[in-house]
Amino acid sequence: MMIRKSLVPKTLILLALIVSCDHASDGQRPARTATAFSALADSIVATPMASGKYTLVQKFFDNLCALREAQGDDSAWSVLLDFFGRLHPRIRVTDSLAVFQTVEWIHNCFTLMDSGGVFFTNGDMDTYAAWHLQQVQGVRPDLLVVSLPFLVAPHYRRFLQADSHSREALRLSGQDTLSVPPSTGQTQATLVKIVTHLAERQEHPAIYVAPSCGVSKRFGNHLVDLGLIYAYQDSVEPQSKTLDLLISRLTQEWRLEYASQGEPKDSSYAARVAWLQYLTLLIRMAPKFDRAERYSDLDTLFARMDSVVGNDWRFSMLRYQYCHETQDQCAEYREKVKAYAAEHPEDGAARSAFKQLEHK
Repeated sequence: MMIRKSLVPKTLILLALIVSCDHASDGQRPARTATAFSALADSIVATPMASGKYTLVQKFFDNLCALREAQGDDSAWSVLLDFFGRLHPRIRVTDSLAVFQTVEWIHNCFTLMDSGGVFFTNGDMDTYAAWHLQQVQGVRPDLLVVSLPFLVAPHYRRFLQADSHSREALRLSGQDTLSVPPSTGQTQATLVKIVTHLAERQEHPAIYVAPSCGVSKRFGNHLVDLGLIYAYQDSVEPQSKTLDLLISRLTQEWRLEYASQGEPKDSSYAARVAWLQYLTLLIRMAPKFDRAERYSDLDTLFARMDSVVGNDWRFSMLRYQYCHETQDQCAEYREKVKAYAAEHPEDGAARSAFKQLEHK
């Protein structure tokens, strides 16, 4: 969702930044700007969802956009890293790579979406990365990104219901209002209501759901797996269309510069969530390519993901399971799983996986 600047025009933000630094030397300006952003980020983290949090987030990205225009990409990136560090403290301390991977992951999600679509998110990582791409980087402003936890906040609901682009995308007319989850932990039923409301309209925008929403099984065959996201379909379409889309975007539009740098050193899920999406993609999509006997495309998928998850034993396991290469190559994948299981006896999943291989 492109966060509107209706409250504070961009020119005024730039003027405010300039005025605030007017009496400071060049060496003091970055520090003053960083301090201001730091205080705003702390306020966002400390503010309850139902108490004006979205207004602060809107202000944060408005100012970040102005900072990028005034001081360049590096300054904007440093502020974003610091912001994510306040949301998930260990990321900032141990591995900022996780933040870059997260923004890159959402960019790749965007490539799978049709123009004017609605994208439902359910977490700090996917939501803020999407808003950063749209508001600060100017990527896919045509999409409406709806954060389910934020629906608890009156400020956010008022924004969506008052903004013409949002009302049109969500097909809100007259006195229509958005469903409100009773708490941030009960958003799934609300998402079902909103999607059902949209799907009932004769002409509705493309609907996409992030895996973090946890509703992949709530819509039956209507929710189609695109690898990184789910897409709602009114009628079941041939799976070949979905596989074609994934291979096309994967080979032509995806960015994997940061993902290819490997798994973040931080063991927390927040730091690893983006990197893990590519491993999950393989686990979910490899069987579909195999059943469709699209072995060439499956090899393309594996080759593209090799630089990202090639060192993970689960990648070797998948290569062995869906191996259409020489016997020696297939045996090599098997030996990699065996070696990992032997070196890491504490990893029950790897040990169990290798036992299954032994019985084949």
